Amino acid sequence: MTSPSMLRMPLTSPLDRPASLGDNAARSSKGSIALDQWRGLALILVLISHGFFFTDRVNGVGRIGVNLFFFISGILVYRSLNRTTGKSKWELAFYFWRRRLRRLYPALIAYVFVMVILVAMLQRRPDLPLYSDLYSYIRTAPYALTFLVNYHHNGAMALDHLWSVSCEMQFYLLAPVIFLLGGNTPRRRMATFGGVTLLLAGIGLIYPLSGPHYLDVKYHFEVAAWPMAFGVLCEFMKGWFLRIPRSVVKCVIGFGIAVPTAVMIVMFFGIEAKKLAIASGALLLFPCLLGYLFGLTVPGSLGRCLAWCGERTYSVYLWQQPFTLCGYLPLLLQPIGAVLSIFVGAWWFRYFERPFLSSKRSSHLIVKTSVVAR
Repeated sequence: MTSPSMLRMPLTSPLDRPASLGDNAARSSKGSIALDQWRGLALILVLISHGFFFTDRVNGVGRIGVNLFFFISGILVYRSLNRTTGKSKWELAFYFWRRRLRRLYPALIAYVFVMVILVAMLQRRPDLPLYSDLYSYIRTAPYALTFLVNYHHNGAMALDHLWSVSCEMQFYLLAPVIFLLGGNTPRRRMATFGGVTLLLAGIGLIYPLSGPHYLDVKYHFEVAAWPMAFGVLCEFMKGWFLRIPRSVVKCVIGFGIAVPTAVMIVMFFGIEAKKLAIASGALLLFPCLLGYLFGLTVPGSLGRCLAWCGERTYSVYLWQQPFTLCGYLPLLLQPIGAVLSIFVGAWWFRYFERPFLSSKRSSHLIVKTSVVAR
């Protein structure tokens, strides 16, 4: 859970010195580190939500984390597409899709095929959730492997959490089309990216207010994908955000962290506030954005831990559900299971994810720890 102490955490920024080419490079490097740290925080929120789900006092915290994941994905999508504008339309799209599949698919397919063995071994344990049997798993696996599990109802518990991976891949499929529709002029891009964001945000706002029907569609792309579209829009508009005075930046960061933290603390005392928590958690997108743009990183050991988790978020996310919500561990051990999933995910990252990273991303993993420590 977001800690109130984060509000007092000193933030380092190259804006403390006069601007120069070196400062811009440092800001860019620290901006990438900041995104990893925020992704690490998002992972921790998901682990808290699933590890303590049985307490019924962390409802909505996981969705806050997923929305942060999605928002950061939107930022990175625009950065990736904008760097390949020299290619033809089809080259841009296929290059982008190939990189995304190369990045995500090996770890996913390995997880699905290893997990089928574990499901077969553990399916007869007592008090498991519904759809924990081998038949349900085999029936759900094709949807997981084709990134459609968010539209598959009554899926296997060991694969249900992959709804967010499916939602991301569906956005990746559409992202080059949206980018190309934006054309080459700022006005057209603003209209396109802003229009897509407003459309998805409107759908995402209407459905939670529509009552019980929301439970049937809350994982659907059209309901859940708005933070990714918002991330694309914010990355496009980053020049405007960089004009915000530093004093205002600090206030926005403080307010954006304080409000959802307060709501989550209230929930800890047993007050039901799931929708309020998710709504207030949307405010975290602004500290994330400004921390990235202004190169604001959390220093020291905490910053390194967050960045380390952020690098391994995908692999850890794949494995956290078997250690928590799947029910293979007793309820009181599920918080420990959430921690264990970090180490299993780190091992998974080493063998099934890191070998498929781009050379630029791999070198970034090597050099960034020293940058955070400065």
